[in-house]
Amino acid sequence: MIKLIGKVVSGKGEGRKYIEIYRDVLKRKLDIDPFPGTLNIDVGYDVSKIYLSLNPIIIEPPTNNYKPVYAVPAEIDDIKGYVIKPFATVHGWNILEFIAEISVRDKLSLKDGDLVEVTLIKRIHY
Repeated sequence: MIKLIGKVVSGKGEGRKYIEIYRDVLKRKLDIDPFPGTLNIDVGYDVSKIYLSLNPIIIEPPTNNYKPVYAVPAEIDDIKGYVIKPFATVHGWNILEFIAEISVRDKLSLKDGDLVEVTLIKRIHY
């Protein structure tokens, strides 16, 4: 497990669109029905090596028009979900995109600038 602390930041609203596009694949591959949207967390530095060392799940795109997505099991305040990283994204490796079955922002009453701790969990199964 790796714990990272970062600030909640607003995205561009693209997460909602892409969660809807990938929803069936995410349900099948991750066994969750994700809330349409992501919680964006800026940890302030490049976490690519840390993230990739955790054996992310590769989510294949629903059609050839899209790219794969990495997913690593994660938790925020006992809310289980995944930190996803699309192969094609405008976000740098300092931004974590957390998905869960609920709106984490609403559940935890988070606003931009709030600090959150994200626990990334290494997958042991390949």
